[in-house]
Amino acid sequence: MKKSIDNKTPKALLVGSSFSAVPIFFALKNHGIHVSVCGSIKSDPCHQYADASIYIDYSKPDELMRVVEKENFDYLVPTCNDYSYMSCALVAEQHGFPGFDKYDLASILHTKSKFRQATEKHSLPVPKFVRHRIGQVIDTKKLCFPLLVKPVDSFSGRGIRKIMNREELPLAIQDAFQASRSGELVLEECVDGTLHSHSAFIENQNIVLDFFVDEFCTTYPYQVNCSNHPSALSPGIKEAVREVIQQMVSVLQLNDGLLHTQIIVNGSKFWIIECMRRCPGDLYGSLIGFSTGIEYAGLFIRPFLNMKLPSITKRKTVKYFGRHTISIMEPLINFSFSQHIPAEAVEIVALKESGAILNVAPFDKLAILFAEFKDRETMFEITSRIADFISIKSYGDFARAGDQ
Repeated sequence: MKKSIDNKTPKALLVGSSFSAVPIFFALKNHGIHVSVCGSIKSDPCHQYADASIYIDYSKPDELMRVVEKENFDYLVPTCNDYSYMSCALVAEQHGFPGFDKYDLASILHTKSKFRQATEKHSLPVPKFVRHRIGQVIDTKKLCFPLLVKPVDSFSGRGIRKIMNREELPLAIQDAFQASRSGELVLEECVDGTLHSHSAFIENQNIVLDFFVDEFCTTYPYQVNCSNHPSALSPGIKEAVREVIQQMVSVLQLNDGLLHTQIIVNGSKFWIIECMRRCPGDLYGSLIGFSTGIEYAGLFIRPFLNMKLPSITKRKTVKYFGRHTISIMEPLINFSFSQHIPAEAVEIVALKESGAILNVAPFDKLAILFAEFKDRETMFEITSRIADFISIKSYGDFARAGDQ
């Protein structure tokens, strides 16, 4: 049963209903807000918690606009994918909701080709690239193979392919166009190094709090499935990255809120891969929370509630946590899974029931694990290998094990 509301209770529309949005939902509830949730999948977790549910395809801004114009919401809050943020940014610009950049600026940060152009204009460190649209002649002369072919509007690594020569280009372009709604790609030089993320909270165009996380893609090449906090990056690299991100914040004149960035680091060099103003998915913020005690989702929502960031003191001694998203490269019907991670404690967030079909990465996932380690060295040693300590069984596997 959905809850009734009095006229004094503030109302928010949360745009997204998946498990990744659950921490955002409860962060809003902590402020005593009546939270309506929109999203097309009725079985999604946030619909089960919601004060009211609206079943629409929010990737279509017109549908979201109609909902907002019909209801009297005080706040509009995006969740963990680009469609949510971009639809919200368009609606917010027309209806005055706080916390969003102007739509044109949001498009720069959430569209790979526009972002590459902006970083090139302001001399920010990114891999060399060219843009490509359907029907155009491809010019790769200024690029060196290997290349990555990417849809400009993809997420979770969908449609990305690494190619070693021009002969592999047609198939890679075909795959990328199939994953793109816009029909536009970028081809960029593949840079070598380690993958990391930087989450910066901005106030008055200054970074006031940030976190660095080490990331790994061990199942599907372009989807992060392992990460740890704190990071192994040196203080010098962290400061260099921080200075470049601060430069970006200043030249683009970003509003208060989160700016989340993926980078590749090689020695003293680094490259910005992508930026976003939405909340990263797969319970990324929970990793930060377990390690530092800081409520990431609570910080994320504040600009959308027209609130300043609180004064935060970082925990003097962080805890050592790894996060792992369980995914596979061959489909199966899940029966059970088990883990024997050498950790102090393991928290499991199950995403599939027994008997559910588990499709291949990057389109599906079984569960998310958070493992607490006794020290930095163990965390660094184990995090990228967590999949080695997990066993997934179909019913056939389970039955055969019982017969032994």
